[in-house]
Amino acid sequence: MQAIRFICLFTTLFLLTGTSDAQLSGNYTVGGTEPDFSSIQSAADHLSMYGASGPVTFLIRPGTYSGFTIDGYTGSGSQDTVCFTAENGITSSVVITSTVTLRDCPRIKLHRLTIAHEPPVWGSTLHLHNTSQCLISYCNISNPSASGYTYDDYLIRINASFSGAMKTLTFDSCHIFCPEKTMYSRGSKLKLYINRCNIEGKLNLDDYIRTIYNYNTITLNDDNMDFSLQTFTGNHFYLADTMYYMFLNGTCYQNHFHCKVRATATFHNNIFDMEAEVSRINSSFSGNECRKNVRFTFCDNTFMTNNIFKGPVVMSFTDYLRLYNNHFYYNLDITHGPDQWVVHNNFHPRSTLTLMWVGGHVRNNNLGNLVIYQPDITTASNNNFTGGNPDEIYFKGSNPLFYDPGYIDEEDNLRSTNPALIRKATPLFTLYRYDIDSTERRDIPSIGANEICLDLISDTVRINCADSLCLDLCMEDFEDYYWTPSGLFPSGGSRPVVYPGGDVMVYLNHTDSGIVDSLYIAMTDSLPSARLTFTVNQFEVQFTNRSGCASQFLWEFGDGATSADENPVHTYPHSGAFQGSLTAWNEYGAATRDFTVNIVIQSTGEPLHEKIRLYPNPANDLLYIDTEENLLPLHLEIINSQGMILRTEILTGKETSLSLSGLNAGVYVARMSSAGYQFNRKFMVVK
Repeated sequence: MQAIRFICLFTTLFLLTGTSDAQLSGNYTVGGTEPDFSSIQSAADHLSMYGASGPVTFLIRPGTYSGFTIDGYTGSGSQDTVCFTAENGITSSVVITSTVTLRDCPRIKLHRLTIAHEPPVWGSTLHLHNTSQCLISYCNISNPSASGYTYDDYLIRINASFSGAMKTLTFDSCHIFCPEKTMYSRGSKLKLYINRCNIEGKLNLDDYIRTIYNYNTITLNDDNMDFSLQTFTGNHFYLADTMYYMFLNGTCYQNHFHCKVRATATFHNNIFDMEAEVSRINSSFSGNECRKNVRFTFCDNTFMTNNIFKGPVVMSFTDYLRLYNNHFYYNLDITHGPDQWVVHNNFHPRSTLTLMWVGGHVRNNNLGNLVIYQPDITTASNNNFTGGNPDEIYFKGSNPLFYDPGYIDEEDNLRSTNPALIRKATPLFTLYRYDIDSTERRDIPSIGANEICLDLISDTVRINCADSLCLDLCMEDFEDYYWTPSGLFPSGGSRPVVYPGGDVMVYLNHTDSGIVDSLYIAMTDSLPSARLTFTVNQFEVQFTNRSGCASQFLWEFGDGATSADENPVHTYPHSGAFQGSLTAWNEYGAATRDFTVNIVIQSTGEPLHEKIRLYPNPANDLLYIDTEENLLPLHLEIINSQGMILRTEILTGKETSLSLSGLNAGVYVARMSSAGYQFNRKFMVVK
């Protein structure tokens, strides 16, 4: 009977203690001395059993913990999140040594945790099953030995549903390392975002899951990235064995490939350090720099524009190819295919353009040498031969012989002296020097057959929707001439720059004789360009959107806030440097521009250092901060010698003791701001 009473009493006390039978809301400590929860699993069990009535943050104290499982939970609102994070903000201070499983969980955030399997390994290291709007950020997830995994186990295993609503999962700023079986995904109703991560190992991803990679460094021990529904932006790719090609599928923007690539993909503004093979694309290959050999096969209806090719290029079995505004430093061979257009390209004098059993048009190019087999089906006209004699080549069309001494610089680099030859630079196409100053250009004896001068030999010029075009008439006296439509030419003159909003015919007119000549400017379907300016007034910043070709926008201000407004006004919570970004979309894709806003509070009135005292200095375990009451609350940031913000605090008392646990020995800066003042004070930590 006494034993029964003791059990009943213990149960009653347990239920009445702390948060034992309450929904969770707010901050809770895990581990360490007198915690709210002794382990991560006990916190997870309470969450699964009782749910959350608002946002929840589990502050995990430094230490080594076992893995944990969350089998769903009930939340109060669609925006409330549950965060598991290192209390001191240091990723290496919280180490989880066995499986972490999130199953049927919405809005879970794992932040600044180390998840590192220790032998023996049972199950995947991180298993995410049917999660929704979950975020894994600034975590270190690794198994360097890659040992112990069974057939179905991986370092990161992601299972999504094949039916129901679409869900999202994001990895941000994580280090993910495992030589084998690094990441696995299966399902279809998921968008997987991998942002700013360092990934090393092998990937096995489902073709039905949309995977978006942004600004990662990816080193593969396997050559396979040939998964469907992939988008890559701003990544660096490496292959452990440089002898092999990396197989790639998807859409690629602004990536740097440090390995050989064999791809069925759309490429915009990428850099290829090594050989590349591209096949079976029928969209575009634009703004890329290819530093070695490139081969294109079966790329029907493909637009190749604004590229730099520094090695030999072969294009074979490709129909209806459009080559506009490219730089070729070595030979280009085009074989087998009808209706090829080679227009407005720069070829180095030592290069040869060879067309074998193809039909089409070669016009308005700077050419070195030209070889055409079956010339009766190819028309060549208005080309500048800088390295060969057109009189010795038999083909249809007229080709005046000009030499353009300005398009090769002192370092043997191609540059465009003709505004019709290569389009004006934009943030999406930043790989060239597109033009030289008009005065400098006039000093060059002859620019070439396709110079836009008074006789506009080019009937049509194609430009992107965000681009401008310079019409240089190469004349001094413009008194009796004028341009129409007048709305495109607010300043007039003989060298106007126009910014057309759509396809337009422009006319050069004379007051006596009427229309002298005309030029049709055609807008091509193109990716957007993200551009912006901003002005800072104390904490308030006015952003002005200068993007082109875009219909939707997303601003990320760097302090956790976002906006979809075109020209937002944002108020920052405190001083500091905020790394933000603007993403612009249209139906063809997206472009992102990063920016940094520096909020600096100018000190006026009585110096702040007379009102704040930090001691002792040097400090060991605790740093004491005394301040006057009229400065409260005081915003405090602890910054290391590399400029990284390690800790952020809001001080509400006149006397504060700050724990220095987790800080290594060294020199730090305490940056404090309040009521229009800012104050920096160096202090030293000794151990």
